[in-house]
Amino acid sequence: MNPEHPQPTIGLWYQDAQHRYFEVVASDDDSIEIQFHDGNVEEVDMETWEQLSVISAAAPNDELNPFEELDFHEHEIMDDSFQSLDWQSATDFD
Repeated sequence: MNPEHPQPTIGLWYQDAQHRYFEVVASDDDSIEIQFHDGNVEEVDMETWEQLSVISAAAPNDELNPFEELDFHEHEIMDDSFQSLDWQSATDFD
């Protein structure tokens, strides 16, 4: 392996030449499974990994990644904060 090329390490994030962020999610002696920030998963062999133009990167910093579940309480959205609108009274013009 090229000493300047980052090693594929499970749990670490990388950025490719197209500025796409991905995480290594699995690896064995023959292949590497990567998951892009948008949720797509690909498998590449070690030879392909060596040919990819990748750099180590920090995990993307955003509120919600594609596989997180939205927790209404965590985001201070309470079920009782939604009120139904009484359309009948909204159309009454006295």
